[in-house]
Amino acid sequence: MLKETQPLILAIDVGNSRIKCGLLDRTVCAQPARLPQCRHFAVVSVEEDIPWGDISAWMDGAELRNVVAVVAGSNPDRIQSLTKNWPADGPSVKFVVDHSSQIPLTIDLPEAGQVGIDRLLNAIAANRIRPDDMSGVVVDCGTATTVDYISAAGAFAGGAILPGFELSAQALHQHTARLPLIDVVTLNRSPPNPLGRNTAAAIQSGLFWGQLGAVRELITRLSDETVSPLILLTGGGSSLLQPYIPEAIYEPHLSLQGLALVARHLEPQ
Repeated sequence: MLKETQPLILAIDVGNSRIKCGLLDRTVCAQPARLPQCRHFAVVSVEEDIPWGDISAWMDGAELRNVVAVVAGSNPDRIQSLTKNWPADGPSVKFVVDHSSQIPLTIDLPEAGQVGIDRLLNAIAANRIRPDDMSGVVVDCGTATTVDYISAAGAFAGGAILPGFELSAQALHQHTARLPLIDVVTLNRSPPNPLGRNTAAAIQSGLFWGQLGAVRELITRLSDETVSPLILLTGGGSSLLQPYIPEAIYEPHLSLQGLALVARHLEPQ
């Protein structure tokens, strides 16, 4: 058992293009209707090494030795590499979440094991703050954008997957003869004019307003006609959508928060 004086969880989410690392408060995981917040956060490309030096600086020596570490994500090969090369002076308690059976969640689908772990982690976090009589919709805008539905009973019931901002931009550039590659960072500066007056501006318009329109339409079609769902926005691209979906709660680290809750569930009591 861990010492109760050490309330930290190091959550590592290994995605298709990025690895996200967060240090979260373990004690909050035992409190109802609250999500553990990230005290520290780092993100690197999936090809890069975990920034262990930065992570070590988040904690003193005693905290680092006692912290609970948990690893999950949608990239099994990279997860295997990470755990194989785990540093000797890193956290000694480590969980690897690589199957849906480890996650305390009802999955109302015929092939539950085929659902991406990140989508289930988001649902775990959503259930922590979702009112009992309300369904939930989670929009996760990353390499792919997922729009998932959680029933009022708390079951993950499926959803939709579409290309995210960067993937859409890359597809237009790689599979056409003359369309330029648009750096989606430009979308952060200001919303593009829907009426693109040149090729680059037209692509920016399609990327931004097309993504927003698809997400809003899916939220509408997944919503109950009588009771509006709890809507959560997460993922690297969600900050772009947030101003245009004001009814949503913005939680940029939702998968890490869900992963921390799963780690708490897996710990010996």
